[in-house]
Amino acid sequence: MSKLVVWITVVIVLGLMVAMVIGMLRIPQTAPKTYLADKGQNYVDVSGYPPKMREYYELFANKCSRCHTLARPINSSFAAEEWKKYVQLMMRKPGSGLTPKTASQITEFLVYDAQVRER
Repeated sequence: MSKLVVWITVVIVLGLMVAMVIGMLRIPQTAPKTYLADKGQNYVDVSGYPPKMREYYELFANKCSRCHTLARPINSSFAAEEWKKYVQLMMRKPGSGLTPKTASQITEFLVYDAQVRER
């Protein structure tokens, strides 16, 4: 290969790299959306809950904290049907790790918690 061809190739590659860097700098960076509920309590004292609900709380904490703060669902007030719909929606999100069984268990915990915990 001649020196001219090598030089032209290097210039083109460098030009493409500079264009990529400039393009990346121009992409607006968006902060994750924060909800009012995100600023509240981020745990539930489940020490007085039945063993099954304590187990479901651990599942809830593990799975739901993958995508958002635990404070968000803990500080949200939904009726049983609303929790079911909400968890089903979350189950469809990529990376949630929720199966129909785990979604059902998380929903059961959220409904139970909503009924017994003072807000």
